[in-house]
Amino acid sequence: MTNFRKTVMRVDLDALVHNYHVIKKRVGSGVRIAPVLKANAYGLGIKKIVRTLPDLKSVCVASVEEGVELRGIDADIEIIILSGLCPQALKTIHKYRLTPVVFEPTIVANLIKSHYKFNIYIKIDTGMNRLGINRKRKKIIHRLRDAKNIRVQGIFSHFSSANDRDDQETLRQLHQLQQIVPSEEISIANSAAALSLSDSHCRMVRPGLALFGITPLPERDEEIRPVVRITSRVIQVKRIKKGESVGYSRTFISDGNMRIAVVAMGYADGLSTRMSNRGFFLLRGQRAPIVGRVSMDMTIVDVTMIPDASVGDKVVIIGRGGDLEILAEDVACWSEKSNYEILCNLGTRVQRKYRQRG
Repeated sequence: MTNFRKTVMRVDLDALVHNYHVIKKRVGSGVRIAPVLKANAYGLGIKKIVRTLPDLKSVCVASVEEGVELRGIDADIEIIILSGLCPQALKTIHKYRLTPVVFEPTIVANLIKSHYKFNIYIKIDTGMNRLGINRKRKKIIHRLRDAKNIRVQGIFSHFSSANDRDDQETLRQLHQLQQIVPSEEISIANSAAALSLSDSHCRMVRPGLALFGITPLPERDEEIRPVVRITSRVIQVKRIKKGESVGYSRTFISDGNMRIAVVAMGYADGLSTRMSNRGFFLLRGQRAPIVGRVSMDMTIVDVTMIPDASVGDKVVIIGRGGDLEILAEDVACWSEKSNYEILCNLGTRVQRKYRQRG
């Protein structure tokens, strides 16, 4: 169906490939890259992303359900299930040749007793205190290695603070893992560590956010190119007088005569209500500040200083407009959210379009 609202996310596949090569250059040719494409590739569309990234041998997803969907796209790739392993899923995991990450000790007996054969990874908790087997329970690793129906592909863990550039804690976690297994069996590096901590690269890195052009670090990595551009349209322009309010609960009161524009994107499309009266969109290459509360389907901006603004004008939510640019990181700051949430929260009403020159 035609997208009459004109609210669109454009995905630059050339930038995606560029970012993949940046990561590949940083980690070196001897390190495998297993992109993390959970939640439909952070909302960008896993089918298109997998078919675009070059020379993929491994991909990480969150659940068995995501793994089954991906197997329908690629018959040969190693599909690593990060958090979906349970006894009830073993038949499906075997049928679709998925590679689960074992993080819960109570499932070990089910795996060993199963008449199916499995490739697995083992996840060790080195301080994240989320998923993972206690690092002191080394017998579990030995049991899994000794099982005739199981092949251990490597050892996982997860950094808690690499995104915050807490190198002391990050190296502590890495050294804990290296005391259990050699580096050539380890996969622990996320986007932040893959870009900035060479000691952590080991056997395999698992980048996610950096592939999509959003920095996982406090400072922007200039080699990483933005992949996503989000635009919408002005659906009404009107004048208001001094003392009039805008939006629900009258959170904005005009201190003078104004022109305002209504934009066809709201919190049902992924904008945070915390952007109410904060941040701006780009319209005709100029900043248009958000005024009033973000609604379900609409957001209102001040276009007093943009006299030519009119119904039908394109509005940039994320991306470049003229000489100005709004990064996903900016929207995350205004929303008081993590960079990861900005892409994952985009609603299904936002149409996905893809561009690739090659």
